[in-house]
Amino acid sequence: MTSNKAWRAGAVFVMLGFFALLGWVALDLLQSRERELQVAEQQGSTLARLLESHFQATSRQVDHHLSDFVRGFQNDVADRLPRERIDPILRQYLERFPELYSFRVVDAKGHYVYDAAGLQTDASVADRDYFIHLRDNPSAGLVISEPVVSRATGEIGIVFARRLQDRQGQFGGVVFAVLRADYYERYYQGLAVGQQGIIALWSRDMKLFARWPRLAVGQGRRVETSPIPARVAAGELEGSFRREGELDGRSRVFVYRAVQGYPFVITVGFDQHEVLLEWQRRATIYGVLGVVLLAALLALMMSWSRGYRRAEQLATQMSQAYSEKALEARALLDSIPDPAWLLDNDGRFVAVNEAFCRYRGRPMDQIVGHTVEALFPPDEARNLREGQVEAYRKGAPVRQIVRLQLDGRLRPLEFLRVPVYGEDGEIRGLTGVAWDLSERFEAEERQRLITHFFDHASDAVMILDAAFRVLTVNRAVTEASGYALEDFKDCTPCALIEGGQDPAWLEGMRQILSLQGRWQGELQVRCKDGRLLPVDCSISAIHDDRGEVINWSVFVIDLSDSKAVEARIDALIHFDQLTGLPNRQGFGRLVEQWLQAGRTGVLAVFQLDDQLGRINDAFGHAAGDAVLRRLAARLNRALGEGNILARLGNDQFGVLLDQGGLIKTEDVVVRHLLDSIAKPVGIEGSDVVLTACAGICVLGEDGREMATLLRNADAALRHARGAGQNCVRFFAADMNERMAERLRIESDLRGALGRGELELHYQPQVDLLSGEIVGFESLLRWHHPDLGKVSPAVFVPVAEESRLILPIGAWVLEEACRQNKAWQDAGMAPRVVAVNLSALQFHGADVVDIVDTALKATGLAPRYLELEITESVIVEDPERVVRLMQALKALGVGLSIDDFGTGYSSLSYLKRFPIDKIKIDRAFVRDVDHNANDAAIVRMVIGIAAELELKVVAEGVETVEQLEFLRRHGCDVYQGFLCSPAVAANEVPALLVRSLG
Repeated sequence: MTSNKAWRAGAVFVMLGFFALLGWVALDLLQSRERELQVAEQQGSTLARLLESHFQATSRQVDHHLSDFVRGFQNDVADRLPRERIDPILRQYLERFPELYSFRVVDAKGHYVYDAAGLQTDASVADRDYFIHLRDNPSAGLVISEPVVSRATGEIGIVFARRLQDRQGQFGGVVFAVLRADYYERYYQGLAVGQQGIIALWSRDMKLFARWPRLAVGQGRRVETSPIPARVAAGELEGSFRREGELDGRSRVFVYRAVQGYPFVITVGFDQHEVLLEWQRRATIYGVLGVVLLAALLALMMSWSRGYRRAEQLATQMSQAYSEKALEARALLDSIPDPAWLLDNDGRFVAVNEAFCRYRGRPMDQIVGHTVEALFPPDEARNLREGQVEAYRKGAPVRQIVRLQLDGRLRPLEFLRVPVYGEDGEIRGLTGVAWDLSERFEAEERQRLITHFFDHASDAVMILDAAFRVLTVNRAVTEASGYALEDFKDCTPCALIEGGQDPAWLEGMRQILSLQGRWQGELQVRCKDGRLLPVDCSISAIHDDRGEVINWSVFVIDLSDSKAVEARIDALIHFDQLTGLPNRQGFGRLVEQWLQAGRTGVLAVFQLDDQLGRINDAFGHAAGDAVLRRLAARLNRALGEGNILARLGNDQFGVLLDQGGLIKTEDVVVRHLLDSIAKPVGIEGSDVVLTACAGICVLGEDGREMATLLRNADAALRHARGAGQNCVRFFAADMNERMAERLRIESDLRGALGRGELELHYQPQVDLLSGEIVGFESLLRWHHPDLGKVSPAVFVPVAEESRLILPIGAWVLEEACRQNKAWQDAGMAPRVVAVNLSALQFHGADVVDIVDTALKATGLAPRYLELEITESVIVEDPERVVRLMQALKALGVGLSIDDFGTGYSSLSYLKRFPIDKIKIDRAFVRDVDHNANDAAIVRMVIGIAAELELKVVAEGVETVEQLEFLRRHGCDVYQGFLCSPAVAANEVPALLVRSLG
């Protein structure tokens, strides 16, 4: 009885110890599970900080170039420069950013006007939120959109946009860059977060922009049930949570971080199953050991119970115990999730579990009783046999890592082999368990990838401790600065920047770090070789779970290339590439700086007197470029120190003179510069003399802004050029008034033809012998709705200068032909109608085709059309003029020389050119009856024409005395007020009736 009680007490004691051990194991498993999840959260938080810094650096670079474009080109956008001028500059920005889809400019109505890709589309962004915000808020800076789908390319992206203004400060459009989603997806692809882990970039209202693994159906979709927006709104800018992902339903450990300064959130998600794999294996091992221990305890208790049972039942009980142990061993083996087995001393498998059969790919009856040589390839069998021999040799548990070809792929497995001893102390066999290490190896590979990413990142990265001492740096730091990690070890990186920055500025940066925990901006660092390197630096604090700073992360981007590109772009924008002088934009910047400094002086604009084009035609454009370079060098020497010279255009130069308070000395300086220009320039063995005109305005008196000063100087220059060659004019207020009037004339003239304000009047041409009207000269008239009748002397020069004479001249030609044909169709006797051709029409258009088209369109016979050409047209490129006149004669039209005697009168072209008539200008006819010189000229012209068998038409005949003089000396035809002024087309029939009567 006493023995039975002792046996029971021992059994209770053993069971209590077993359950205590079981409770301790369960508690340890729970704690280790939570630690695994917390480690995953810490890894995700570190990775999120790295991704935040990368996104911030990219965004700052994009904004930097947007701002640079606004500063350098918004006036060019307002002036609508051609796309071939702006698109290449946008393309330079785009080529430096693989993160971007595009770099584009839209006008004030949201229509695309410039595109780095040269894309032309009718799409509009006027309804986009970022466009509306920039349009309605003049003080708005950088505006960032939520993920949107581009109407030009159909791609999803994030828009970074800045406002453009015109020269009056009004809204002029938007320049924007589109951050591409696929760049971040490829970038995230290289980061190790497990096979089922995710990295994603969201807007703060949880609209998905980029995600890896890529989820096309979720891109642009808003997650409605995420707790992140509420936490961020409550001030929790980073944190973690565990839940099922709404987009794919997998349970994950999520870490989020709101990007400081930008409306985006970065999330990193680790699959809970992958995170807990090691913990699950540990739990399985604990479970197996617990079951083994329980089985051993039960066996021990069974053994103890044998001594207290009857001897006759001993054999039966032992048999039952053996049967139960076999079943338990079978169940025990099958309960192990990893391969487990039992070998005898011959190396044959006595028992295996279902996991072993599944991994080997064979049923149990084909495994039990066989050796490893029969079940595995020779190389694998040899490794397995070596592990068995090692366990026998040591007589203790042995671990071995073996790679086996299982389930169609090579898997790393860790084998644990334990010798099984008999009661006699001899080894009776081996038992073993194998763990699949594939996921652990993959996790280690992910860690290596993260380390590789750190070491091989293109941006320089430094990790500091809480006291700003360097812990580690990546390769980019060494390559950029020349310092190795050993140079930084246990030191602060202050020596890098103290040599390139002001100490007070550095102290301010330290205060910001201590107060805000982060700092970002541009600075200069001192490299090991002593040179200063411009960088973009981002410093962020890394906190532990209690919020204490434990590390600092420093991201550094080398800006030397971008600074060099900016300098090059600045040179292209602000300097003339031919002469090396400031161009118009660069000159404007210098004048603005001059004005802001409160300096006095004068601004002069020089322009050559039309000689450059002739030099280009005679010697080639290379010679013209050489002349401009020599003039630039000559003017620089003549100016001296303290003054500024710029090339404003093709043959136009600008000068900013510092007169030091002296009055009216600018005229002397400008005359000196004109004299310098007038000195001969040697070109290919010839001396070429150039002249120029200049317009001058005084800073302060004639304007206090660059645009006003240049406009006034240009106005003075135009008046100087109108006065002749080598002239100088000071600006006067009425110049702008006259220019405004001229601009109004030009503006109204552009629509006059379409509004029907232009019409032709016809002045009769009369035969002096018969007194019969033999033809008409068509004269253009303009009836302005406000100004009334505008003199041709006012609007015709404007039309020629603005090239409006081309469409107007074509209309005059066709209208005169149409009216002449209409008179003939009405029964009037056919007569010639003369039409004046300007030099611009004759040399600047296909005049032969235009005349032929007008004749064919109206049906007028060519012999009833006469074209009047001035002497200035003939003397310019005579060989071409001869060919054109011969082509016109081939059409059948008549040709006459208008205003003969007022220009470059030459007998040679009277002989060479196929003309029919000579018209004597009214200037000679006006005083012919009492001025001997005029009378001699008229007699000479009539005599020459008679010898050449040409007819003579006298213009401006107003008195009987003039008429009688012309009749006595053999003039053929006259026109003038003596017969009739020019009349409207509907008055011509009555005029003909009166002349016959």
